[in-house]
Amino acid sequence: MNFFLPVKIITYLIICLSFISNSYAEVKPSLLRTVSLTNIVKSPSDVRFNPEGTRIFFSDFRSGADVLIQFDVDTPFNISTIDFNSKVELATNGGGIDNITDPQGFEFNSDGTKVFAINDGGGFNAHLLSTPYDFSNATMVADDGFHFKTDPDPDINNNRAVKFNNDGTKMFLIDAHTVTGGKRIIEFNLSTPYDTSTVTEGNSFAISGTVAAAVLQDFSFDDDGTRMYVIESRINPIATFIYVYKLSTGFDITSATFAGKVQQVFESLGSDGTNGTPLGMGFSEDGMKLYQVTYQDKAIGTRDRVHEYDLICPYGIVICETDPVTAIGAQVEIAKNVIYQNSSTIFKRFDWLRRNDERTNLTNHEIKLNIHNPILAALKTNLENSLNDIEYTQASLKKENSKINKKNWSYWSHGDISFGRVGDTGSSKPKEVKTRGIMFGADKLVDKKIFGYAFRYGNDEVDIDDGSSDELDAQTFSLNIYSSVPLKNRSNLNLLFGASYLMIDQLGKDQVTGKRNGKQIYTSMSYENENEYTKYELIPFGKLEMGITQFSDYTDFGVVSNSVESHESLTFKTGNISAGLKFDNILYLNDDTISRNGFIEYIYDLTPNIDHYLKNHIDNTTIKKTINTHSLHNVKGNIGFEYMYSDGRTIAINYERFQSLDKSGHKDSLLIKFGGVKKHNANLDLIYDPINDNNTKVSYLKQMGNFNLKLNSNYSLFSKIPDYGANIEFSGTF
Repeated sequence: MNFFLPVKIITYLIICLSFISNSYAEVKPSLLRTVSLTNIVKSPSDVRFNPEGTRIFFSDFRSGADVLIQFDVDTPFNISTIDFNSKVELATNGGGIDNITDPQGFEFNSDGTKVFAINDGGGFNAHLLSTPYDFSNATMVADDGFHFKTDPDPDINNNRAVKFNNDGTKMFLIDAHTVTGGKRIIEFNLSTPYDTSTVTEGNSFAISGTVAAAVLQDFSFDDDGTRMYVIESRINPIATFIYVYKLSTGFDITSATFAGKVQQVFESLGSDGTNGTPLGMGFSEDGMKLYQVTYQDKAIGTRDRVHEYDLICPYGIVICETDPVTAIGAQVEIAKNVIYQNSSTIFKRFDWLRRNDERTNLTNHEIKLNIHNPILAALKTNLENSLNDIEYTQASLKKENSKINKKNWSYWSHGDISFGRVGDTGSSKPKEVKTRGIMFGADKLVDKKIFGYAFRYGNDEVDIDDGSSDELDAQTFSLNIYSSVPLKNRSNLNLLFGASYLMIDQLGKDQVTGKRNGKQIYTSMSYENENEYTKYELIPFGKLEMGITQFSDYTDFGVVSNSVESHESLTFKTGNISAGLKFDNILYLNDDTISRNGFIEYIYDLTPNIDHYLKNHIDNTTIKKTINTHSLHNVKGNIGFEYMYSDGRTIAINYERFQSLDKSGHKDSLLIKFGGVKKHNANLDLIYDPINDNNTKVSYLKQMGNFNLKLNSNYSLFSKIPDYGANIEFSGTF
């Protein structure tokens, strides 16, 4: 018998069990600081911040004050910097059926212009705020139409909290009654957002497996409603449990499954026999902090406190998961950006060709492509050789037509860099976006008609601003075919067809946590009219852009929590339609020219909602996430100038801004062009290499008969330790 065989089997089982046990981590909040509210907020029962974290709110329970209270916060989301001298109170005892004595829970609407208060005795009311998240000028709604004790469900008892989904079409209450076995979350539907007079009762979800002597005190959701948190507390010994549920569909409590619980001990019994009872909870805007309040169960109030906890990941209680809406939304943004960068660069090429169509040489070396990747380098070499062969053949066949020969195939290169902040929505965290790209192309201009093709390499970096150190790094390769045809009345029709290949790395704490590939096809077309409407030559234009992208499936391994998510393959459509005005005013200075150019464009995003499916290995359930992070209404503006010398040297600078109108987001681009045409046997190039440490070189070549004089200098543009260098090359042929 082989003795080592059982050992191997046991070892294998241990490894497997270790992997399974570490598929996710049970995560507990870490107490950062505690601030006393003694004699300031007596018996605090709930806590909230405004989105900026510069103002904190409490409800005052069992003190006889019957108020909600606000304070300013000097450092956002830092409770140690609460300015207690900035106290503003909002009275909730308005009288009648909507009277609120001893308010327990409260909640704002999405923009902070309305606040709802509730207590466990049957009171519920709403106040309008003339200034968002400011109690200074509040007006009570005369009759909100909702009285949970009698209408619509008289069986609701001992209510402690109220919550809404992100668009205000659902309201949730907690029934904490322990005699009838209530302990449930109740859902109500609102036909008009945040208008409780339009409420109808919906589903309910029982909170089972709790401590018999404990009471449900508060509950909350994460930002997209796919996790629900319920606080249960008891007095002796004083402790609280936070129960965590996963919702396969956001804010659908019928889809909730138990994920786990954590126990936190807040206060030990004091010498006077008093203790602190945990009641309300709230999160920071990015989900990286948890806040809870405890209140004194006797009159002294020495244990009225607010506690601030650090979380190791957004909403990280019991489990840590990646934020799929934000992560997948960032991947969609990369796909859209690839299409935008390709079409934007090529359409600028159309403008440059028409602006300089009288020149004898249309070769425009803006930024010369220098590639060390062998595949890309071979592609570039083959492209250049094919163009040279075409030029030589056509020149041999058409020597008699020098004009056509001069305006035959020309090749060009272009570099760009852009940066911005996008995707700051209710369901997606903001993302810092940086894009660098270089394009190499060839085209032909004859009789105002343009035909060409171009290759682009791009690098997109996306930092997700959720406190998790997650980021995306994407390399993209695109091939484009483009054409422009003049129409009647000085109009042009511009067309572009392209295909791209994307390689996306997802990183957490500088470790690769997932890899995803993608491919896409896209088209863009625009119509413009070059009639002179003003002295600035305003040119109206319209544009349509469509694309289809297919992402591969991939597995996301969480670095912090060891969670594992399997993402299914994803195919989605993107597109936009736009209209705007361009201007291109040319000044002639002897043989030199100056172009003052730019545009203003309104863009309507046609991208539909994108359904993405993932399987979390915590509970082996497949979850659908809806990606809707784009802004419908956007504006883009561009302004710059181009100076072209008589010998073909070109200097151009353009600044471009893309601004979302209905969601927070923008992107800034700076395009700097240095170039020249081959004239007088000399060539000046700026060479940018994004693959080889972002090396940047300036090269000057002078041909003197059989001899070549070349001057080179280099500088590592993005290196922390700059690399300076220069050399002189002298060569000749005999």
